[in-house]
Amino acid sequence: GGAGNEDDVVAQAVDRAVDRGVVVVVAAGNSGTATNAVGTPASARKAITVAATDKNDVLAYFSSRGPTPKSNLKPDLAAPGVSICAAQWDSWLDSRRCYDTKHISISGTSMATPHVSGAAALLLQLNPTWGTDQVKSALVSTTKDLGYTVFEQGSGRMDIYNATQVLLAT
Repeated sequence: GGAGNEDDVVAQAVDRAVDRGVVVVVAAGNSGTATNAVGTPASARKAITVAATDKNDVLAYFSSRGPTPKSNLKPDLAAPGVSICAAQWDSWLDSRRCYDTKHISISGTSMATPHVSGAAALLLQLNPTWGTDQVKSALVSTTKDLGYTVFEQGSGRMDIYNATQVLLAT
């Protein structure tokens, strides 16, 4: 991702993919506390844009804040993205061991995003007739409010159990 807004070609491509039935989940970015820091593709209107929290539901200092460059609400929600244990590639970040010699601890909104992608996949498995709007609605409407502004946390931290309990008209 990078600089851009909800009308640039990357954001438009994301919105077209969503219109064609693809659930697109993107990281908000790691630009920190500055407002209007959500760039492309996170600024895409139809993307599910993810901020990062730690294990205590504290918003990560690095998590990009909204609104988008054209004042739309982003991020949409937050998920764990601090000190996430991940598979290591070669010797990259060798000093950040978390489990064994093959795993490292990484932080970033890119580490929060897979949690939401997995939750979206689970919702589609449970509800195969749902469209992209229904998946996004279930995820965003069932979050835990962490007490931050909507431009920091979106609707709150994802709660997949609550999302799986949603019955939407199809």
